[in-house]
Amino acid sequence: MKTCSQLQRIFSVLMSFVILTEFSGCYTTRVYNTSDINPEGYYMIHANSAIYPAWNTLVSDGILSGNLDFNIRNFSDPRYIHIYLDSDSSFAVNNDRFYLPLNSVKEINQRYRDTKKTRTLVIVLVVGASVGLLTALTIGMVNIFRHPVPDPPDGQDWCEYLESIEACSDGSPD
Repeated sequence: MKTCSQLQRIFSVLMSFVILTEFSGCYTTRVYNTSDINPEGYYMIHANSAIYPAWNTLVSDGILSGNLDFNIRNFSDPRYIHIYLDSDSSFAVNNDRFYLPLNSVKEINQRYRDTKKTRTLVIVLVVGASVGLLTALTIGMVNIFRHPVPDPPDGQDWCEYLESIEACSDGSPD
């Protein structure tokens, strides 16, 4: 019985990883240069103090400018390209416009869901879970056949036999 409970724990942990992978997926980061910034893109500017959603961007004379949208709440939307700043001192905001020198940009990247990696990982985990389940069933069946239930003594039926070894009762108080 201990073997089955240990295999059940292993199987439940493995299935937890399958479910987490299925819901979250595998993500890949794409790195950009400052020359890849275009006006049609959506950006999240990560300053040290806050995150600013930006759109309608323009690069001119080494200055990145654009509009800020403070109504955006979904910062993890994969269409956003994230711009990370070295410091807040170079980031200037005037009403809903921002101005930022490109030399203060530390990193530009975008995280997107990689369906190929997700599919591959899910297939590997499902196959692993299937093999684990078949192994648990095989071990359980081997244990059942290795330790069969003994037949009751001659002339005694199953219920009487099980009551005699106190394995079950008829439910009535004695």
